[in-house]
Amino acid sequence: MLRIIAIIMLVILVSACETTRQSQTGNIGSSSQPLSDNKFNKDKAAEKRVSYALTYIKVKNYQRAKYHLDKALDYNPDSGNVHYALGIYFQRVNDFKQAEEHFEEALSINRKRPEYMNAYGAFLCEKGKYKEADKLFMKAIDVPTYTDVSSAFYNVGFCALKQGNTEKASEYFRKSLSRDRRRADALIEMAKIEYSLERYKRAFDYIKRFEQNSKTSAESAWLGLKIAHYLRNKDAIARYGLVLEQRFPDSEETAEYLEDKRRWM
Repeated sequence: MLRIIAIIMLVILVSACETTRQSQTGNIGSSSQPLSDNKFNKDKAAEKRVSYALTYIKVKNYQRAKYHLDKALDYNPDSGNVHYALGIYFQRVNDFKQAEEHFEEALSINRKRPEYMNAYGAFLCEKGKYKEADKLFMKAIDVPTYTDVSSAFYNVGFCALKQGNTEKASEYFRKSLSRDRRRADALIEMAKIEYSLERYKRAFDYIKRFEQNSKTSAESAWLGLKIAHYLRNKDAIARYGLVLEQRFPDSEETAEYLEDKRRWM
């Protein structure tokens, strides 16, 4: 009897050892993970850092954005995406020399990336280099796989507006909206253009579309109030006036409204 019990205990111990070995490796017959699985992938790490940085740039947390971009550059200095993101960062913090260097570096690494062309074009437009900017925008638009072509159309329109070409600006803002009808920046620019042309009903329609797709700003509320004034829409005038006074009391738009409040009622 003791002999039988000893044999049973031995079988149980062997089985337990085998189960433990399998659970530790996760792969029957393998004692360890391949070395390549544990290797740090610098390229992927750089891409993650770029993603984090662009998110921080959107919310204007430039200190955190720069931290992640420095890490990304350290991981992969030959990445076009890293230099593209650095170009955007330096443009936002008004270091235009470094911004231009990084945009050019991104394009030297990959001249076919439409987002690089579009971003560099926006930078050149801001610096008043309109012809160079327009060429880059058009190259980006011509890339059939560019998923954010609405952005390039908008940039062409905005650049045209800076040059006083309202007709071209309107054309490209409409093209931008044909690709993304909820694009807030194009909607507010179209509202301004229609207001300047005294087409108040159209302007008001654009303001309403803007409000459906974006938070009301001091700029949009003030424009909405002025349009409502010409449409003799007293309810809208009162609503926008209240928005300006309560939500944006320190804005230039509210100050201008309060200078001659009676005029708009």
